[in-house]
Amino acid sequence: MKTLKFLFLEDSSTDLELIQRELKRGGVEYIPVHVQDREEYLRAIEDEKPDFIFSDYSLPNFDGLSALTIAKEQCPTTPFIFVSGTYGEEAAIQTLTRGATDYVLKDRLVKLVPALRRAIREIEEHHALRRAEQEKFEIEEQLRQSQKVEAMGFLAGAMAHEINNPIMAIIDYAQLISKGEMDIDKAQKIASKIKQEGERISVMVKDLLRFARQEKASFEPVSVFALISKTRSIAEQRLKMSRIQLDLDVQPDLPSVMCKEGQILQVLLNLINNGIDALNQRYPEYNENKRMIISAKPEEIGGKSWVRITVEDLGSGIPQEIGKSIFNTFFTTKGADKGTGLGLSVSLGIVKEHGGFLSFESAANEYTRFFLDLPAV
Repeated sequence: MKTLKFLFLEDSSTDLELIQRELKRGGVEYIPVHVQDREEYLRAIEDEKPDFIFSDYSLPNFDGLSALTIAKEQCPTTPFIFVSGTYGEEAAIQTLTRGATDYVLKDRLVKLVPALRRAIREIEEHHALRRAEQEKFEIEEQLRQSQKVEAMGFLAGAMAHEINNPIMAIIDYAQLISKGEMDIDKAQKIASKIKQEGERISVMVKDLLRFARQEKASFEPVSVFALISKTRSIAEQRLKMSRIQLDLDVQPDLPSVMCKEGQILQVLLNLINNGIDALNQRYPEYNENKRMIISAKPEEIGGKSWVRITVEDLGSGIPQEIGKSIFNTFFTTKGADKGTGLGLSVSLGIVKEHGGFLSFESAANEYTRFFLDLPAV
């Protein structure tokens, strides 16, 4: 552990000696930096970067409250302990209110070392809390990425099947052109079809790659209509393969929401994938009732503007006995090869981070509706 650097703002050499003697008697090792006025104090904070500041309350050309204000501006995390002889109860309350770590009277210096050790303990606890928060954030990010990879697995399989069709068409068209047996007009028409099929593949792949990339974007206003349109584009191939009809009830002029677009896409795609599984469970083959509906509308909640996105499927529903568990991490009713149980727990975490709500209602073998509520811009 490094030796701590203590900055002493004190105009009395006798008092300074008593303070430092008390610290030495308490077994505290430190590097002392002594200043007596404002200029020296400012220079020491900038140049010396002290770990602790000990300050008198009253000085001839400076005062402790001003020193505390400067410290809170220049080095807000550095503990600041008042050591003073002119320190009444009112002054003590005022300094603590302004952010002082502690105060010790000069005629009770025996309390100085305990005050210092208490401050060191608080710093260590703060650092431990920050480390725990960082570890929690990293675990949450890993879970989000794992869930995204899982969602991509479902989507990529369907997309690979869908991409195969335009690729085979492009190959057939190219073979026709290579024979050199057609006139220029027909060749141009075929070239135009090749271009269309190529662009179709490009859109599919770009949408999937945009969703797949590790997102570190900040919150920004996003059109709900555009958000749902992108979601449909990415999920379209899996819906087609399962022969599911997707109906949209979304107006282009809906309010925007402040969000990280990729994360909300992840939530919506997870809800759609779950809906597809529920529909395939209820209707293994084609059925006219094999449908999903995505709708969005403005809401007024608590005097504030929100947007509610509803993802509904007419599938197998969620049994009442497991309804309370579906947002739990790793909870799943699917087989081991169908899902990890991360989807809804990760989705809930994302929505909470956005200041929103994720809820549902369901009736067994009738429907499931998930409600995603996000604050409007």
